[in-house]
Amino acid sequence: MPRTVIEVDGLRKRYGGQWAVDDVSFSVLEGEIFGILGANGAGKTTTVESLQGLRRPDAGRLRVLERHPNDHGLRRLVGSQLQDAALPDRIRVAEALRLFAGPDAVDPDELMQDWGLDEHRRKAFGDLSGGLKQRLFIALALLNRPEVVFFDEITQGL
Repeated sequence: MPRTVIEVDGLRKRYGGQWAVDDVSFSVLEGEIFGILGANGAGKTTTVESLQGLRRPDAGRLRVLERHPNDHGLRRLVGSQLQDAALPDRIRVAEALRLFAGPDAVDPDELMQDWGLDEHRRKAFGDLSGGLKQRLFIALALLNRPEVVFFDEITQGL
């Protein structure tokens, strides 16, 4: 039986007088692809950022791989492609992948091939189109063989 890799129970987050997330609960099993859909302002990004330890919820219980999102040991087990991310404009695609590769990383050349970045390996980040930047961030999220991967706005620019 697959294990539960993400648990959200009663998540609540308020910004000022407005609830961005109000009593959300769900779980995700190992091997499952889970998406959160909703209108702008529905709390999708707040939920994902709370699971990544980037936002502090007002209430609720969150677990990723049976750990609290702020557990520093969790960071090496999770890959993230954030909605708003950037790299230095002059870093090249291949350099970025090699820079962030850990000791057990996927071969950066394979990732570039798999994500259509191979012919752009020498291009500077600042010269990439929006879609190519997103592909690079996806490759970076997958680079170190994470057990759980969060993608935020994955279709934007692809």
